[in-house]
Amino acid sequence: MGMKLFEIVCILLILGGTCLAEDLIFFADDHYKSLGILDLKASVTNPALNPGNSLLKIDLANTGRLEELIPINDNGPPDDVRAELKEEMHSFDALNINAVLDGRESLRVTSGPQHISVLRSGDISPLQFNITAENSSRGWFELPLHLDYMRQVDVSVSNGTVSPLYQSFNQSLNLRVFVTGDKEPLRIIGIKSELLRGKSGTISVVIENYGAKTMENCSARLLAAPPFHVEGPDILLGDLGPGKMALASFIVAVDANASLQDYQLGCLIQSGESRMELALPLALTGSDNFPGSLALLVGGIIFAFMAAFLLLKKSELLYRRKGRRPGILAKR
Repeated sequence: MGMKLFEIVCILLILGGTCLAEDLIFFADDHYKSLGILDLKASVTNPALNPGNSLLKIDLANTGRLEELIPINDNGPPDDVRAELKEEMHSFDALNINAVLDGRESLRVTSGPQHISVLRSGDISPLQFNITAENSSRGWFELPLHLDYMRQVDVSVSNGTVSPLYQSFNQSLNLRVFVTGDKEPLRIIGIKSELLRGKSGTISVVIENYGAKTMENCSARLLAAPPFHVEGPDILLGDLGPGKMALASFIVAVDANASLQDYQLGCLIQSGESRMELALPLALTGSDNFPGSLALLVGGIIFAFMAAFLLLKKSELLYRRKGRRPGILAKR
């Protein structure tokens, strides 16, 4: 038995050197030892904020996973051995999480720490913080998210009594948010999405220039964070004169474990040296082809009308062939 335990300890030390294990802690009468990692990751679901008061929504995910479960000692009551095997599976759950978000420069966090009792391996839990952005705020900001939590580093079962051993951990993550300007000459006046969890779909937006000057050689880029992943290049829009509109469609993949909730993405428009980011709200629902409300249905009809108008306008301009650059160009 002594030689067997020595061999197991050597294996654990080797695995510990490959970062599959952290501090190796044993009870004297351990039956099993679980190896793996526990890592918390956060993503902002509405990274584009307006000046003033906003509610910042964050998805906190526990990406911890069990890599290996090693038997150490099979001597003992069978019920205790089985019970310890079951309890070891909780070693990668994060417990009693306290999340604190720090403000930066002209962004102030006006809400206190958020608490999550249990975030099990593979699960996602939402966090919400009140943010106040000064009217002069514009551009990208990094907000540190500080996490303190407990995890079970070992467990022993003797005569049916479960004795877990907990240890404290902390982790800091940087979250990026963008504060949009309130005097941008462009705005989004229509949005249509065909997105489902675990699949690729499209997000189409109608962009209007309601300023007094022509925005030349415009291109559009969708800014998204997990669970959304943009596929494909930027969309070329051409010149946008005062009162003119353009249609941009983006191909987006959605993670299979994405939450069904409201998100806010960003649409970056570049015209020469000018860069503008427009807030793009998005609701991810479980429906496929049938909207979940009359409002969504009406919005889809209005969007379809605007898209048809843009395509008709483009066809007329191309048909005239007067050698002038069209004011509205669809995706090339």
